[in-house]
Amino acid sequence: MPATGTAFSVDLLIVTPDQLRKIDFKLSKSFTTGNSVSWDLEFGLQERKKTTDGFHDVIHLKVNIQPALHPKAEATAKKGLDETQTSAAFAAADSAKLASDGEISKASANAAARRVIAVRGT
Repeated sequence: MPATGTAFSVDLLIVTPDQLRKIDFKLSKSFTTGNSVSWDLEFGLQERKKTTDGFHDVIHLKVNIQPALHPKAEATAKKGLDETQTSAAFAAADSAKLASDGEISKASANAAARRVIAVRGT
């Protein structure tokens, strides 16, 4: 049975409590040539040294969301990030920073970004 629905994307933003890091998420739902659903997450980290400075890009990641996590991606797109996902986003930001510094692999940072969707409660 072909997939049905509408392709769309939603932007989500987290600013850390100290206002020195900004985490951007763009969740996109699309349909492949075979009309199956595909979800992608673009994860961006920006930082600044003090709150009066402008943000600068640290890293930008794009990850495909596994089909088993599509319902959680859909729920996130409709309802926003839950508390568990917000905590995972902070951890993903730390991983992204480590990847940008060459301390961990980009694949590890991608996995941390993907985990933000995976940890969704309901």
